[in-house]
Amino acid sequence: MASRSAQHAELAYALITPYSLHKSRTGGILARLLWANVRIVAARMYAPRPGSNLTREYCDAIYDPRERHIPLRYQKMLIEYITQNFARPNARGISNRMMLLVLRGPNAQRDVTEAVGHVSQAVRGDHVRGTFGDFFSEETASAAVHEVHRRSSEALSRYLELQKIESPPRRDCFFEPAVLTGVTPEMTEAHLKLFRTCAYTDGGFVLDAIEGIDTSSFETSMVILKPESFRHRNPLPGNLVDFFARTGMYITGAKMMHMSRERASAFYSLKVPQFREQLKGMVERKARDIVEKARQMARVAVEILGADPKEAFDPKRAIPAVKEAEYLFRRPEQGEPGEVKGPVLKEIFRILAERLDSLEPDESFYAELAEDLKEVNAQAEFNELIRYISGEDPETGRPLQDGPETLCLALLYSGANGLKVIRTRLKELREIYGRNILQNRAHASDPEEDPVREMEILGMPSAPGGETRPCDVERVVSEFYGPG
Repeated sequence: MASRSAQHAELAYALITPYSLHKSRTGGILARLLWANVRIVAARMYAPRPGSNLTREYCDAIYDPRERHIPLRYQKMLIEYITQNFARPNARGISNRMMLLVLRGPNAQRDVTEAVGHVSQAVRGDHVRGTFGDFFSEETASAAVHEVHRRSSEALSRYLELQKIESPPRRDCFFEPAVLTGVTPEMTEAHLKLFRTCAYTDGGFVLDAIEGIDTSSFETSMVILKPESFRHRNPLPGNLVDFFARTGMYITGAKMMHMSRERASAFYSLKVPQFREQLKGMVERKARDIVEKARQMARVAVEILGADPKEAFDPKRAIPAVKEAEYLFRRPEQGEPGEVKGPVLKEIFRILAERLDSLEPDESFYAELAEDLKEVNAQAEFNELIRYISGEDPETGRPLQDGPETLCLALLYSGANGLKVIRTRLKELREIYGRNILQNRAHASDPEEDPVREMEILGMPSAPGGETRPCDVERVVSEFYGPG
């Protein structure tokens, strides 16, 4: 077996099947997998092209005549399922799109296998196949089956017109595994190396795998699930994918990524003009809050401490007093997400102390202050966004000490009016899951900006200039198992 780059971790994978994608079960499956002690380190869409060796070689790695891990009966079921469903067109007449998730953890092989579950006719809710898969087999010769058919015929005999309708052929077996995975380290390694080999020939942007539908007018929108969704062992990323699934859009691309400071700066540069105008209200509210605290402290000084009202209500005394009080108990220059940041806060205090003649200014004063500080405020928010999304200092590029998770999952959704539909869904999602301007769980392409440019910057599979190589699957597999 190939040497590994890190002995303390293992790789595993889950391949979400075409039928699961077709039935929009992707989010639910992802949520179940993320309860395991693993992290997603790569994601990619696949749709094997005609003539591809992917299906044959995938089956070769499953076949084991010695039945060491999978009984021959189940090997046959799996191989039949794969040859019927990986192809284009497939047996169910649906797109053969599949989503590969590469997962890493200290015991990833065991944990993912347990999360996926085994092929079984027993109905269970504690693993993926028990909830999202199906497997039933009729014993056509059994007394129970004969009794069921007898009851059915007796019921239909009462409805004359229904007797003229031909029923479709009765199935005696139905198998849908929902997810495929390697059940041994050797099988996992063989399959992941195969996915690396076929990453560009059979994977990437898979819009052309949607057959039977005119996709010429489809628009593709990019959704990014932000880092805070992946910081804890929880099903939230799956819930978010479920949220977007209700748009009826098709997932046509997937990628796990870490945004560097440079890439994040280029990606979010279009947001600076928005920040200038949209965040002025944040500055106004903070300035009002400071002035109100100054009035309160002045009243206390006069009424309780007997201070001279003229001195107590003098802005040049009252405003610095508020600043001292705020800095005494915390460090507001750091700023929580969604709050005014340090450089802006210092400017607010300075302007209030210099310009105010009274602690009862006109409303126009606050609007003018916010206008004067809109550039400083926009840049401060931009820097905080870069720091948050990249885990690097926006000025020096140095990694933040003990920085939080910075991996993001980028998904491409394609469909009619895709940009508008996904953007509308994003706003609804943020109302439920968002906390502030940074911690709002997801980003989606804005049709009023430049969605294509965004995809180009991130090197997505749909980028007109081609995707960034190596893709995350190739990179992760090569780092773990070695090149070749």
